[in-house]
Amino acid sequence: MRYDDVGDYYNDIIISYDMKNPLYNNGILLHEFIEYNLIKSAGIPVGMIDDFDNDDAAPKKHPKEYKLYRKYHRIANNVERHFIENMGTKWNDYQKAVYSVRVKVKSQKKQGVSKQSKSNKVR
Repeated sequence: MRYDDVGDYYNDIIISYDMKNPLYNNGILLHEFIEYNLIKSAGIPVGMIDDFDNDDAAPKKHPKEYKLYRKYHRIANNVERHFIENMGTKWNDYQKAVYSVRVKVKSQKKQGVSKQSKSNKVR
């Protein structure tokens, strides 16, 4: 993964960290798929989303895009939650697993990422 989060998208690729639970992997992928397609349809570059996730100053630089990103993130979270709960899993149990996993981060230099990581996860 490019940074400490269980889901990511870049270069038309959507990925999930392997949670060792197919339901959790699919919930993460569903969230990322929805968010990615909404931001792409709004013309927001994925690189800007990376900035929002990793640079505390970025939202102030692009307030309109940040507002849309947060809206799309909430939409993706709502669908993800409905999916998880309708599959018979408690949302709190799912979130506990997602937030407690220690994601293995690949070298950001090798992946062309030169951002500073924020101390909290986005999800």
